[in-house]
Amino acid sequence: MSNTYYLTYVVGNRGRGKTTLLAKFGVDLMIPPNSLNDIRQAKQEIKNLQAGGWDNLSFEEHVKHLVYVVDDVFVARGVGYRPRTSMELQFERLGLYDGLNEVDYLLPYAKVFCPEIQSKLDSRKSMTAEKAADYLLRYLERQRKVGVEMWADAQLDDSVDKRFRNLADRIIEVQGQRHKLDNQGQIIKTTWHCLEFEGIFPYQRYKTSGKVTEATATTYTHIGNIFSCVNSFAGKEYFYHGMTGNFHTKIAKISGYSKQAMLDHVKKFPLFKQTQSNKGTTTNEYDEIKF
Repeated sequence: MSNTYYLTYVVGNRGRGKTTLLAKFGVDLMIPPNSLNDIRQAKQEIKNLQAGGWDNLSFEEHVKHLVYVVDDVFVARGVGYRPRTSMELQFERLGLYDGLNEVDYLLPYAKVFCPEIQSKLDSRKSMTAEKAADYLLRYLERQRKVGVEMWADAQLDDSVDKRFRNLADRIIEVQGQRHKLDNQGQIIKTTWHCLEFEGIFPYQRYKTSGKVTEATATTYTHIGNIFSCVNSFAGKEYFYHGMTGNFHTKIAKISGYSKQAMLDHVKKFPLFKQTQSNKGTTTNEYDEIKF
């Protein structure tokens, strides 16, 4: 990562290793001297602001790096270094204050990681247009002014809001990842093979033509078990959201394959229960759902 990219957009098919590659980048930024350099710059930035009258700005001494992560948790386990855990960040609170939306102010030169960005900025929904366009996109447009860098990944590049994609100054398409195992079957090394593009337009031309003339083939390597550095199951509580009791464990019953058998089944187990109104006509009511 010799060049400075302020928004790196990682794409690829499902299971190719996009999120683990983000973890590899996050881990590298947590290990000295990278983390020490980031903190040194952040402290100097805050010192300059305090000299200008911003006395309420401070830097917590316990901070060992500037890596923020939405949803997933990265843990650096470099040889000779103490384990380091990323700072939490709510994506909805990322942005420039506009007098309406609450935001969290990040330290100067922060490194922000956003796995599965399509769930936050879905191009098919109005979340960006109605809520995030103003305060979030203004932040992304100006983040380089304070050195904030961001990494995000998505399964399908066109599922993410177009305005976000157009701000990316580096696109990484993960072609695949390969793990090396020891004699006990434990992962000791992971390698990612990628194609990289400088900005969105070369990538769009590649997607249209299939030609890789404007791409650079790159390889990234992590020594150790990358899955010990990232909680790939973070966020699974959202999958169970709303569950208030027992899981569904009833045995399925065969109802037959004919139309009449299905009709009989529906009649026996109706979606709505039948009740009599005051006028004697049949009405439908929702059954109370119990867990």
